[in-house]
Amino acid sequence: MKRILSCILTLAMALGLISGLAGCGRKEAYNPDNFLPNGTAENPYQIVKDPITLNIFVPKSPMNPHFNEMKMFQKLSQLTNLNFEFREVDTSAYDQVRSAAWESKDDLPDLFLFNNSVSEQVIYSQFGAFDAFNDPNLTEAGIQVGSLIDNYMPNYKALLDSNFGLDVSTSAREVATFSDGKMYSTLCVNNVPRDLTFKMFINQSWIERLREDNVAIPSNVTSFKTAADIPDASDIKTVEEYVDILRLFKRYDANGNGKADDEVPVSAKEMEYLRNFLLASYGYVFHGVEIKNDGSELTYVPAEEAYRKYLATARTMMEEGLLDTSVFSIKTDSQLAVKGVEGRLGSFCSAAAYITVGMEHESEYTTFGPLTSEYYSGTPLQWGFSNFSATGAVIPSGTEKVREVARLLDIMYSELGCQLIAYGEEGVDWTWDDEEKTSWTFHVPDGWTGSQEDYRATITPNVGTASALFWNYDFVGKMNDPIITALNRMSERYTPYLKSPVPEQLKMNESEYNQIETVSASLDTYIASSEYDFIKGNKYATNDADWNEYLRKLEQYNYQTLLKCYNDAYLRLNS
Repeated sequence: MKRILSCILTLAMALGLISGLAGCGRKEAYNPDNFLPNGTAENPYQIVKDPITLNIFVPKSPMNPHFNEMKMFQKLSQLTNLNFEFREVDTSAYDQVRSAAWESKDDLPDLFLFNNSVSEQVIYSQFGAFDAFNDPNLTEAGIQVGSLIDNYMPNYKALLDSNFGLDVSTSAREVATFSDGKMYSTLCVNNVPRDLTFKMFINQSWIERLREDNVAIPSNVTSFKTAADIPDASDIKTVEEYVDILRLFKRYDANGNGKADDEVPVSAKEMEYLRNFLLASYGYVFHGVEIKNDGSELTYVPAEEAYRKYLATARTMMEEGLLDTSVFSIKTDSQLAVKGVEGRLGSFCSAAAYITVGMEHESEYTTFGPLTSEYYSGTPLQWGFSNFSATGAVIPSGTEKVREVARLLDIMYSELGCQLIAYGEEGVDWTWDDEEKTSWTFHVPDGWTGSQEDYRATITPNVGTASALFWNYDFVGKMNDPIITALNRMSERYTPYLKSPVPEQLKMNESEYNQIETVSASLDTYIASSEYDFIKGNKYATNDADWNEYLRKLEQYNYQTLLKCYNDAYLRLNS
């Protein structure tokens, strides 16, 4: 395979980003009689009679401690009688290092726990790189194991059969199943509305101040004629109205600090999500391949007229000082928050307002949108995650401890497991508020100086590192926290309008994935650099010559090849 040498080289170069490797080359003598398929009468979660060690490959964010220091895994170890030895790879290099590990097949772990690429599963499954969870003929360590789901994963099987209790059109089984009819990964499942999309925030108190001050409406604002006409955040319907409000934020002392020139009307990390939000007002939600709204086929959005409209609007915002001039250099939430905590940000995109503006200003902001435009007046659209993604856990073939791994994963999909990976241990990290279990309270230790999420990162990799295997609203939605409750309510604004760019059921074959990888390497770079040039004013999307030259280069970068691969797979999906 063409990527082998480069991946192995990448692995060698990335070893400096790997921690927690001590002893990973040790090989325990495996005793199949040590396994407990149903636990014990005293402890149904116990997996083995005598302790054994599972070697687990994981991504790790710098904001998390080492995995063996996280309370979640300490509790799982106590319950299961398993010891965990983690191979931790920095999240920035995880995809490359994991791919290189598959290629080299050298000292593979017992489990790749999080964020496993669907494309890798397609490419490497044909070489027997990992076991299928639903293979009735699976044999390991001389044992006829059979289907791991049917035989050792009752919690996961029940959830899979019930579509995880979600009333959605997407089938969990369809997402998890590959073209050969097998499941090579467990699902990542999310049914928490506030986490299915980014959220756009705007300062409602600034809007109210503009009305109270009865500001004069300048000639470049056309959506409303008087200050009394300025809509509340919840009433902003079009991108034109939104931009006009930003113009007023820029022109007047919207934050009321006596300075009329320190407001930053809107900012974002590298245009992340703000791009998708603005683009959605022109009929698409993603700057890549996306299904057309009529479901007929997939299109490449950066070649669409809608994308041209987005670029022109973003350029206007930059030119008029509405869009933060440093937007492309802001890389982290903390960098964005510098302006937020100073009370200078009018609008931004974030998971929650307090992350960007701090607790002092959090109550001033509310969500708004999605928006339409003069160009697109159809159903409002909002970029959204699918409820299901086949990017969960993967078991390398050849591990003798496949049954033990399957049982561990099944526990992580149980009610207890969902609670542990979300907020930790009941009675220690959180407690129920009432006997009916209608709400619960998370406990941050006295003296903790960081945020609540910073503390949660010491408990679970769900903060910073990885998506939970099952982020379950039946539990998460009962959290007793006024900010979270308000955020849940505000997030419901987007729920009816969420659109995933490409169906999660879509699976390419190896040839298609390889073609996509080859084309994307240079195409994505060109798209990124072109977006910068168009927004910064080095080129102009409104100039036909500049736009046509851009389209010509898109053709040179073979975007049509990429699009054909997607559409071929889409045709197979619907045939």
